[in-house]
Amino acid sequence: MMPAQESSHFVERRSERRQVDSAAELRHQWYSVEVKVCDVSQCGFMAECGDAVAIGSHVTLDVPGIGPVRAQVRWQLGGKMGGRFLDPIRLTECEWTAVKAECPELLA
Repeated sequence: MMPAQESSHFVERRSERRQVDSAAELRHQWYSVEVKVCDVSQCGFMAECGDAVAIGSHVTLDVPGIGPVRAQVRWQLGGKMGGRFLDPIRLTECEWTAVKAECPELLA
């Protein structure tokens, strides 16, 4: 049986994820690489990345509508990686996940 502290941490990590299929710039210290973001939540992201980025590294991901967001690489397996944002983002401000507004006068 898991201790209560571990199980509450697990619940925290499971914030709502939204599917994304978009290229983005990931910066790490002195270089940047283009990644394909696969999903995003208010707490982090998963991306396909051809370059190895050390687990624990601090990176910056350019999120459309928000700008550069600092994150820490939490895992990397094969060509995929996951990062946890140092400060949560608002998905309503993220252009990857924002709901597009419809103009009623254009629909008539």
